[in-house]
Amino acid sequence: MSEFDSPTADRLHITFVCTGNICRSPMAEKMFAHQISERGLDDAVRVSSAGTAGWHIGKGADERTNRVLRKHGYPTDHCAAMLAVDHLNADLVIALARNHVPLIEQLGVDADRIRMLRSFDPRSGAFVRDVDDPYYGSQHDFEVAFAAIEASLPGLHKWVDERLAQNGSG
Repeated sequence: MSEFDSPTADRLHITFVCTGNICRSPMAEKMFAHQISERGLDDAVRVSSAGTAGWHIGKGADERTNRVLRKHGYPTDHCAAMLAVDHLNADLVIALARNHVPLIEQLGVDADRIRMLRSFDPRSGAFVRDVDDPYYGSQHDFEVAFAAIEASLPGLHKWVDERLAQNGSG
């Protein structure tokens, strides 16, 4: 059985991308996947994450990321990955910062499948900002990243609902 014959092949795939896949993208992945599960959409939506660089492949998320996730009731299991074919074939590739977009495009992802996470936050307005990398900052910077991600997820849920309705899956 190939991956295209498996039940996951029919699921809507959303992947989050940051630099090292230990701070922002795993935080977004764990938050969104948990919310998708709570909505009973596990069979319809698959959520993943990856980094543009391979420095942390195979490692867990940064402990400060885990601290924030635990504080807000989210799971923390994670294994850092670098962008690979599976991520690049996702239905939606979500960049956490503008500097990730050119690399994602260079790797062959069509522009219509790439979005900035903050573009789903109605409060970000016309100025779609990055989710700032908290890696070199304090625990407070991880809380700020969490808040930016959290503000964007309702808009992403709306996008998922619209896509599932179009596909007849929801």
